[in-house]
Amino acid sequence: MSYINAVSIFMFILILYFLCILSKRLGEVLGMKKYYYLYYIGMVFTLVASVMITLTILNEKLQIVGDVFFALGLTLALLASIKYWGWLFKEIIRG
Repeated sequence: MSYINAVSIFMFILILYFLCILSKRLGEVLGMKKYYYLYYIGMVFTLVASVMITLTILNEKLQIVGDVFFALGLTLALLASIKYWGWLFKEIIRG
């Protein structure tokens, strides 16, 4: 079961990479700071989480640590997404 979790977390890494590329281009066009580095850090955290969750066969405590790393990675990606794409929500609310 832990392999399925590790693969699904690895899919999150691919999504974060896609968002990173899009956000980097958007930031260059809008002249924003380089917040896309938060995506890279988030990808590293989720990769570490994937490895730890795969290794839960050896030690059950790694599951909790892996979940913490996964949560940190997604939180960093969320912060970067808010910086780059927050204007979109404001436009939707305005109508």
